[in-house]
Amino acid sequence: MSRRVGRVILALGLAAIGYLLVYRPLQLRWGATNEEVRRGMPGDAIQPKPIFNATRAVTIHARPEAIWPWLVQMGYRRAGWYGYDWVDNDGISSSTQILPAWQQLKVGDTIPIWRKIDFPVTTLELNRSLVFTSGSRSDSMALGLYPVDPNHTRLLWRIRLAPYTWSSPKIVTQIFADLADFIAVRQNLLGIKARAEGVAPEAPQIMYAELALWLGAFLSFLAAEIVLVFSKELLKPLLAAASIGLTTVWLVLDKPPLWICALGTLAAWALLWWAIQGKKAGLPAPENSGVPT
Repeated sequence: MSRRVGRVILALGLAAIGYLLVYRPLQLRWGATNEEVRRGMPGDAIQPKPIFNATRAVTIHARPEAIWPWLVQMGYRRAGWYGYDWVDNDGISSSTQILPAWQQLKVGDTIPIWRKIDFPVTTLELNRSLVFTSGSRSDSMALGLYPVDPNHTRLLWRIRLAPYTWSSPKIVTQIFADLADFIAVRQNLLGIKARAEGVAPEAPQIMYAELALWLGAFLSFLAAEIVLVFSKELLKPLLAAASIGLTTVWLVLDKPPLWICALGTLAAWALLWWAIQGKKAGLPAPENSGVPT
């Protein structure tokens, strides 16, 4: 029993180290420079002590006034979020055109985030910044446009969330958002970038195939953690779990071409099989039944 408890602690520790020291710090600042992470943005004062403080950024080959219309029309069942429409827009395709009906956004209006979740607009500076906050006024989302030169603009998306309520049933949703929010926001940024630059957004088939492959790699990591707990061996399942975890983090953060995602997921599965074979090899051999052969 003590050995099993020790293995559980080891498996949880491996997952915590990978998440807290590798994945989380990198995803909280995807695409952003040190200066951009430190830079104050409108809306920062809404939550001065966030438990989740993410600044993501992308360079867009367009002027701020060409990007701005795509920002103000965003929202659930408005123009969409330009990302995973099956997940965040009830399967309705995000707009690939500027919609005049949604261009009159002003402070005090609300942006529908999802079903029955509306965020009021607290700051709106034409072609510069847009801030909306949760109904409790404890969480904020800020989008800022920062010109680089006459033809390029940096788009920053900052999210600041209040400390989690660990005793609330909503903690499951909060932890899931902590883990997966990055994947959605990055796709939103890339969707805005494509539309503002006048190029075709990433095909839905590619987006969802990537998600499926990343999920496959992540499930392989969870399976390897289970093997680590129950295997008689230690080194092989530990190496397999660590390798699969790092592979999954790399696939999600780097977003390589689909064929590389497929190879990475296959490698994760191969490592899992290697760990399982090690588990089998560690089992005692069956006793001789005495039946002649």
